[in-house]
Amino acid sequence: MIGRRKRTKKVLVVHAHPVSESFNSALRNAAIQSLETAGHEVRSIDLYGENFEPVLSFEDHQNHIGAVSDKPAIAQHVEDLRWADALVLVYPTWWSGPPAMLKGWFDRVWTNEVAFDLPEGAARIRGRLRNIRLLIVITTHGSDRARNALQGQAGRRMILRGLRLLCARTCRTRWIAMYSLDRADQRDRAEFIEQVEGTLAEL
Repeated sequence: MIGRRKRTKKVLVVHAHPVSESFNSALRNAAIQSLETAGHEVRSIDLYGENFEPVLSFEDHQNHIGAVSDKPAIAQHVEDLRWADALVLVYPTWWSGPPAMLKGWFDRVWTNEVAFDLPEGAARIRGRLRNIRLLIVITTHGSDRARNALQGQAGRRMILRGLRLLCARTCRTRWIAMYSLDRADQRDRAEFIEQVEGTLAEL
């Protein structure tokens, strides 16, 4: 029996690592290649590569509740978010969470009238990124799985619970993590790249 053909996805890959030759960058490259080979349409954002400004300035804060047209500095990022039906985040976990660069992207791009609405007089936001139906994190940890569990995995909860609530109600999530990177050898790294490639090939 011929299997049902997989639906092509529009995938936005967002990468945050300051070293272009890093293992994390190799993971980003492997993810993009695997997605494209599987026939998906891919857009990518390299936050360090484009010198994205992660600091939420006074002006940004003042315009946080306002029209998207008032935020030209993030216009392309907003367009990419609205275009995608799948989001892949590739980054190292530092101090139990994503790098400040990626956290700043959340602060500046996932704003009112982009990622959520905050109705006047309301106490709770309403998600707007209903187009995103799949959220995947590819990350590395210097420490082992047990230590991360003991620390509470704040970064994982922030993204797979917090950000996920702003996406489609049926949004699926996937956490692909390599632990103990500081003690990993080349074979360990190659096996993790294969895991990433295999997982994304099956989307």
